[in-house]
Amino acid sequence: MVTADQISPALLAAVRQVTVAPDRLSAVVGTRDIQADDPPELRRMLADAFYEILHAGQDTHDRRFPLRIRDEEFERVLDQAVPHRETVAPAVVCAAERETEAGRQLLVELAGVRVWMPLDRIRHAERKLAAGDVVTVTTTSRRPALSPGFFLVDGARPRRSGNVLRVYVHIADWDGSPEIWGRVLTHLEREQVAYRAKVLSSKHLYPRQDALVVYLDSEFRQAAKSVADLVRGMAGVGSGTSLFAERLAPGVAMAWEPGDRRPGMDALSFGQHRASVLAQVLVDTSGEEDTLIAAIRSSFIEANIDPGDPSRNLDSPAS
Repeated sequence: MVTADQISPALLAAVRQVTVAPDRLSAVVGTRDIQADDPPELRRMLADAFYEILHAGQDTHDRRFPLRIRDEEFERVLDQAVPHRETVAPAVVCAAERETEAGRQLLVELAGVRVWMPLDRIRHAERKLAAGDVVTVTTTSRRPALSPGFFLVDGARPRRSGNVLRVYVHIADWDGSPEIWGRVLTHLEREQVAYRAKVLSSKHLYPRQDALVVYLDSEFRQAAKSVADLVRGMAGVGSGTSLFAERLAPGVAMAWEPGDRRPGMDALSFGQHRASVLAQVLVDTSGEEDTLIAAIRSSFIEANIDPGDPSRNLDSPAS
């Protein structure tokens, strides 16, 4: 028999505040009244509401945003806070080299994009290279437009694939963001941590509980606690954390990247994934208490989520 103590208490308390109509065409989440044409639409709208309210800590359903949220001036301020200019990354050789006025170049595929790379940016380019060879290239660490609404940076030390731990920092207002961002990156570089990080680069999107996100390789997971210690009490750091994540300090939480390989689920972010799975449970059960607890447990296990601690997958490494 499945009992309530097998489910995260905070999660269970939150879903008990959600009302789903028996016909599964409407729901109430906090102060948000949701109306849908059919149950699949209600599931999608519930997932959006859970993501915004339970994960990001913001309720944007009645807010108006400009058509263009990118802010190049603010991006330049965030760029100035980045302590390093370059990183290294793997690339695949696509074609033989060519001569240009700027020097010799090699066509490589880097992060899914084919680019002509100067030979002096390719390590060990003195050896003969052929199509299909994997090389290491030196490239910019800053990618301001890769993730919409965020300024993204790769650490100087290259990351490896595998289990990834996310660290979330709640930033209460955009004007405190550059200082927090710069201190976190400087700390990670000084400790030679392999990481990727992003921060909200649109002033219109603040505040958010996931305004700053650090992605850590599992071997560097202890850096999560050092980030929490670093920003504790800093001006501009909020106090809220995602309901789905493990709270480390006021405004700081961590969670493992989802490990759900089912179609349509493997491309979701952590917050989107947890919100989507939870929304499906609420629609399937109409929030009925007698079936809700068992449905949460079975659905979470199917999605490779630890029902007692949704910050973790069932196969996550020990923190």
